[in-house]
Amino acid sequence: MVRRNTWIMLGIFVLAGVFVVVFQHFQGQKTKDVATQTPTATPEKLYSITLAGVDRITVADNTGESITTYRDPDTIQWVIAGIPVETVDSAKIQMNVTQLLELPVKETLAQDVALDAVGLATPAYTLTMTTMDGAQMITYIGNVVPSGNGYYLRVDTGPVSIVDINVIQAVVGMVKNPPLLPTPTPQVTPTEMGTPLAPEVPVTPTP
Repeated sequence: MVRRNTWIMLGIFVLAGVFVVVFQHFQGQKTKDVATQTPTATPEKLYSITLAGVDRITVADNTGESITTYRDPDTIQWVIAGIPVETVDSAKIQMNVTQLLELPVKETLAQDVALDAVGLATPAYTLTMTTMDGAQMITYIGNVVPSGNGYYLRVDTGPVSIVDINVIQAVVGMVKNPPLLPTPTPQVTPTEMGTPLAPEVPVTPTP
């Protein structure tokens, strides 16, 4: 009986030892896998400037139409040149500019790409950004990529890049549709009814 219990205890110790060895191997492999994981690269932004550093933006299309939006020096609100301040949707402009400045580059093409092949020999749009210190950056916007989800563009003489189509469309769309506040619908006030006139009494001529 004693010998049987001894063998049972011995078997338990062996199993415990095997478990410890397997567990330690598993933990070591797990630590190794975590250590060798490649960190995810942060997408490169198209611009390296912040919203506070932008003074004005002019967007022009290849037909000659353009829009210039800038910060009002008194209110620091975004306004549009030539349009009454009170009618401009400043929040919409700021949202468009913010998204533009946060725009990540999807892909950078080779230096020898033909500009006419991507619509940059004659850009569809030109975006001129003026900073608070007076410097300018010109972004040339070309064709929509074949997949339909991006634009070819280049900043100044930099490489040709592909960026998200939605942000660019919102910005260049301001040329045809300036961001304006909705026009309030005038309320119709019922006109007061005047006192009805008494019916005319026919006059009988005196004989």
